[in-house]
Amino acid sequence: MKKVSVGKHVVVLILAAFWIIMFALNGNFRMGDNLASILREASSTGIAALGMTFIIIMGDFDLSIGSMLAFLGIVMAGAMNSAGMVPSLILVCIAGVICGLLNGVIVSYFNVPAFITTLGTYYSFRALAYILNDANTIMCTEPAFLQIGNGSIGIIPIPFIMLLVLAVIGAVILNRTVYGRNVRALGNSMKACSISGINTKRVKTLAFMLMGFCTAAATMIVTARQACASPDVATNFHFDAITVVVLGGTKLTGGEGSIFNTVIAAILYASVANCLNLYHVDAKWQRICMGIILLLAFSFDFIQRTVGRLRENSQKKAAQSA
Repeated sequence: MKKVSVGKHVVVLILAAFWIIMFALNGNFRMGDNLASILREASSTGIAALGMTFIIIMGDFDLSIGSMLAFLGIVMAGAMNSAGMVPSLILVCIAGVICGLLNGVIVSYFNVPAFITTLGTYYSFRALAYILNDANTIMCTEPAFLQIGNGSIGIIPIPFIMLLVLAVIGAVILNRTVYGRNVRALGNSMKACSISGINTKRVKTLAFMLMGFCTAAATMIVTARQACASPDVATNFHFDAITVVVLGGTKLTGGEGSIFNTVIAAILYASVANCLNLYHVDAKWQRICMGIILLLAFSFDFIQRTVGRLRENSQKKAAQSA
């Protein structure tokens, strides 16, 4: 029987504790509509975080996804108003993969660090979003499309169903395929991967393409929820996605991560934001709270290592005294 490490799933315990406390303290929190709102809110960030999980496991970041989302939204909304819903959804997926391919090629084949590459495309994609429609918002009125962001199947929001489907696919790729093992290996040691014959350039490029596809899926949800595409949207989207991934226990040093924990972390992150709204916390203070969560998430790996060393030292002292 496989042993389950509690430390690897601590985010599940944190979410459970948070929900138990909020269920006890706030009647509005436990209402069905509010819980559905949390799941809906978690979906777009969660889907982007799925792709980001692969990137961070490799030891890289993608800072461009917020601007990419704005650019893809303008592309999709413009196509929808002229060609219809289905062609525009296909187009946004293709465009997202191409954007990811651009990032991946620059990082992998031109050896430009991912931080520099995606910072550059962060500005480029945002500029394109402004240029394409002269910095104007494009309205989306197609009822079927709006259901992507606002509809439900039973009591489960459609965006959350999309998150779950993509999470299952992502987990299978990461845990059950050669490519997933190569992603983890790349995060552990690039040199060892090269020596063992793994095509590291292709692995990296495919991961960025997957990130582009996930951003396209998130674009559908965000645009449908807002019923418009704006070049100003998702300015902090990359920070939210990275925070969710790290909060889920994916190591910043690479080599280790969990799709399941990323989904749970997305729900926790949305739950905290929802709680702040229920208590009417000012938007500026909300950003401070989210910043603190970001710092705690980034410090979590360090805290775990420190606690582990202290426990190991105490065990050694106990053994010596015995």
